Amino acid sequence: SIARDLSAYSAPPDRNIEAIVLEDLISSYQFRDDIEWLYVLPCIDPSGRPVPDLLRSRFPRARSFIPFEVQDLCWDKTATQKRLLDRGVPTPETLLTHDPEDVEHFVKRHTYAILKEPRGCAGTGHWVLWFEDSTLMADNGWAAHPLRFVGDGPSRIVGDELYYAPPYYVQRLVGTFRRTGFEIGQVLRAYVVESEVPFWGERYREHYRRPGDWILNVARGARYRFALSVSEETKNTALRAARAVGARVAAVDLVRTSASGPLVLEVNVDSYHMCIDRSFKDLPEFRDYYDFDRHVAHALLRTEETTGVRTLRPARPRQRQRRRRHP
Repeated sequence: SIARDLSAYSAPPDRNIEAIVLEDLISSYQFRDDIEWLYVLPCIDPSGRPVPDLLRSRFPRARSFIPFEVQDLCWDKTATQKRLLDRGVPTPETLLTHDPEDVEHFVKRHTYAILKEPRGCAGTGHWVLWFEDSTLMADNGWAAHPLRFVGDGPSRIVGDELYYAPPYYVQRLVGTFRRTGFEIGQVLRAYVVESEVPFWGERYREHYRRPGDWILNVARGARYRFALSVSEETKNTALRAARAVGARVAAVDLVRTSASGPLVLEVNVDSYHMCIDRSFKDLPEFRDYYDFDRHVAHALLRTEETTGVRTLRPARPRQRQRRRRHP
């Protein structure tokens, strides 16, 4: 697990990373005032209480390495998009609307677009949109459906049709139109740790058989490989995106073509909502250099050094210095 991999990089005796199961604290009514920093991974409170409130109550002295407001911001894709635009970070042309006609005009203008759920991860709720004759179609990689706009309710399949209610979050599908058809842009992921990008990943497919295959996510069948050469412009764009949302640790997804980009698709962080995918650890070419958890753990331990904090140890009472009396 991620927690186990992080804790493996502890530096005993005085700098430890401890994997704590939240359910154990809840069931035993424990409070941990010996912990100064938290690195939060997906968890829930069975009682329905907001997780940040629960963690603040159980760890009264602890600060979250990735602040809770940053975790919430990156979980909300539309809020992230607005933040990136406000900070001047380049992104694909994006539409946020409640009007179905706006969506139709957007797709006609760009030929292909991606309809995204406002919240989610791993490509969940992503649909590639295009017009087939006069019918607006949606494909998620498994099936294609005529898209029907409805007033409310969750997105759902009714018969052969996809029913979809507002709000509508749509982005231009970035790629190149060639004689042989549409070619998706290169999708890169920057693994950002403390204003550095120790390594890059690329998502791709060997074959593209349908529009939904342009959703390049490992959970949807795409593959990983490490990208060894990335331009300085791409690196700077990824770092700007991480700074824009306030993330010290992040996975920034970007897309580029020979004619445009790099453009930021989204910024992901480890949080109580979700976690950054680590399945690249299964690649044959995986080495310690590509161990994201090693880089994160070292950042956590460096934070202790620079702030004078020693996590997972009781705080020592401060001793008052006696003033010397001069004769």
